[in-house]
Amino acid sequence: MILASPNLIPRVQAAGAVRHDRSLTEVTVVCACDDQYAMPLNVMLHSAATTLSRGSRLTVYFIDGGLSESSWVALRETLTDLPIDVFSVRPDYSMVEHLHTSHHVTGSAYLRLLSAELLPDRVGRAIYLDSDLLIRSDLTELWEMETGNNYVLAAPDIACPFIDAKVGCNNWRRASPHLASLNPVPNYRELGLDPREMYFNSGVMVLNVDLWRQDQVAGQMLECLDNHRQHVWCWDQYALNVVFHKRWGRLPARWNQGAHAFEFESIANSPIEQHEFREMLHSPAIVHFTTEFKPWQHESMHRRGTEFFKALDQTSYRGWRPFASAFSWKSWRQRTGVCLARWFVTRWRRVSMIWTVRPR
Repeated sequence: MILASPNLIPRVQAAGAVRHDRSLTEVTVVCACDDQYAMPLNVMLHSAATTLSRGSRLTVYFIDGGLSESSWVALRETLTDLPIDVFSVRPDYSMVEHLHTSHHVTGSAYLRLLSAELLPDRVGRAIYLDSDLLIRSDLTELWEMETGNNYVLAAPDIACPFIDAKVGCNNWRRASPHLASLNPVPNYRELGLDPREMYFNSGVMVLNVDLWRQDQVAGQMLECLDNHRQHVWCWDQYALNVVFHKRWGRLPARWNQGAHAFEFESIANSPIEQHEFREMLHSPAIVHFTTEFKPWQHESMHRRGTEFFKALDQTSYRGWRPFASAFSWKSWRQRTGVCLARWFVTRWRRVSMIWTVRPR
């Protein structure tokens, strides 16, 4: 699949002295969102720029899913005098608008699949970052990791880290009651996937852009989503994990701390190695505010919500806090339903472990 050359629009540019210093390491970032995520996008980019080492600068290609002009004004204010340039890329939204969305996810989640087709030809690798992240460590460290012959480097999804947890997870009996899904690619047998392999989260990825272009993976992933739409779980991640099966390299879990990390009762219940889980839990390089319950929502219970608002106060949204909206039965049913479902699933799996035999 080949798209027309992207129309890059410079939207935020660093001070001239910084922009033209070619001795700096240029870290290339791609991200995508719509106006719904404009505020957390400010936190993500500001935290990425301010944690960068002095010898580096960011060049960001933003795949514009519908950011308003007022949001661009706010972003320019947030990033003033920081070592960052932001270029807007206008995608052909019709390529993804027919794909399934649900809960907090919009069609913009699928735009990352078009990254290689939308980036300038000179870009051979890039770091993909979701907009709902808090960057706590220097991205230069991530940038310097070699992708080798892998399509991406990514961290396991702590909510569902294996194609089939019953087969792949060494700590299966203790971990599985707390997992969001035991098999996030439900038709993996039909697809011939190895159930022991890990499943990655797409919120933080180091992209081998040259290889994406060479193998025209964008078309493969869109076709995968169309052909298996009845099995798609977790939106874009389904296609990425199917098409890149055994062709992705693993990042330490600390580079993508999902909210589900706090669902495990203790480190002893971890689905990954305990030392890696402990480091991810207590010293994350990147905090990912996954699930539909975000810290910028009223009555959010996210463990790192305070840290998010401290970072928010460094942006043009300083002082903003969520306010209590009028009571909504729909919202109450959604939140209560999720909590009850988690409670029931956890206890049912614990009971079922008594007679369940692990597949060999």
